[in-house]
Amino acid sequence: MNGSMENLDTPDHDSIKMFVGQIPRSWTETELKELFEPYGAVHQINILRDRTATPPQSKGCCFVTFYTRKAALEAQNALHNIKTLTGMHHPIQMKPADSEKTNAVEDRKLFIGMVTKKYGENEVRMMFSAFGQIEECRILRGPDGLSRGCAFITFSTRAQAANAIKTMHHSQTMEGCSSPMVCKFADTQRDKEQRRLQQQMAQQMQQLNSASTWGNLAGLGGLTPQYLAVRMAAMNGGLGASMANGSGASSMDALTQAYSGMQQYTASALPSLYSQSLLQGAAGGSQKEGPEGANLFIYHLPQEFGDQDVLQMFMPFGSVVSAKVFIDKQTNLSKCFGFVSYDNPVSAQAAIQAMNGFQIGMKRLKVQLKRSKNDSKPY
Repeated sequence: MNGSMENLDTPDHDSIKMFVGQIPRSWTETELKELFEPYGAVHQINILRDRTATPPQSKGCCFVTFYTRKAALEAQNALHNIKTLTGMHHPIQMKPADSEKTNAVEDRKLFIGMVTKKYGENEVRMMFSAFGQIEECRILRGPDGLSRGCAFITFSTRAQAANAIKTMHHSQTMEGCSSPMVCKFADTQRDKEQRRLQQQMAQQMQQLNSASTWGNLAGLGGLTPQYLAVRMAAMNGGLGASMANGSGASSMDALTQAYSGMQQYTASALPSLYSQSLLQGAAGGSQKEGPEGANLFIYHLPQEFGDQDVLQMFMPFGSVVSAKVFIDKQTNLSKCFGFVSYDNPVSAQAAIQAMNGFQIGMKRLKVQLKRSKNDSKPY
């Protein structure tokens, strides 16, 4: 059958195609069918094979589809991380195939923290089985194979997951744990990205707080403009609010709020600087340059950033002579690099110290001095 066994009739509409790993490479569909059939009738088995070998060799994994969803879940409950087949060093891995996964899984998946390290998948599954059908239960383990004291559980419905949270969150302090059990919906990819951005922006605030290359400004004592600008951004509810309440705003929204706060502060505290920079930035046309050592290359800009975005981003560090993002004439899209020129080298150095390495979304800015016209040597 060239790697597959399939019956002619059709499985239930809600059946699940399961991926199964850690099976002996010598096994055929016949042995696999004998393994799976105690849990329900099998519709199809497909062994993954290395087609570059002659004859093609099993990769030690397969896909199996039962006629019913119930049979697939029962097989998973009995085999996954539990049964180790002859000749194998690790237990069977059985979970829904990637093709079966949808975003809806995120709505039903829970993170369970502060679980006693004595518990394995079976004990955790039993602890939560009263709330409904569990599709997957996985203990997080270290390189040594020992439990890290936390787990992921996926229920068949969101309502079941919500009931588990309501009952189990902070319900008990388990053996060896310093605080009560944590039971919450697992972070989505969006949540992880948002938290990562917040951490990066918090680190950037620390960098700005420690920046000291800018000299004293009249009426502002020894505080640097970048320090004041970011502080005002937090006070105005831009950066600070998004970090404090964990809002679902996108990465770019949070960044825009922070820069909006910077712009508002600069406009009120340094009006001449703001108006001069804004007018010159809006003038367009040819790229204006500042004195030697005051002109910057900006690499890895987000695709959607334009001249005004770059101006707002670098304005807190000094009087901007010009800010320019280079555009591809054929596609009319940003080339993701540009120039910023100040009217003095000190401002340029302050911008480098604060913004070089600043990460926006998946991009990390590279900020460096523009090559001198008189310097013919390569970088």
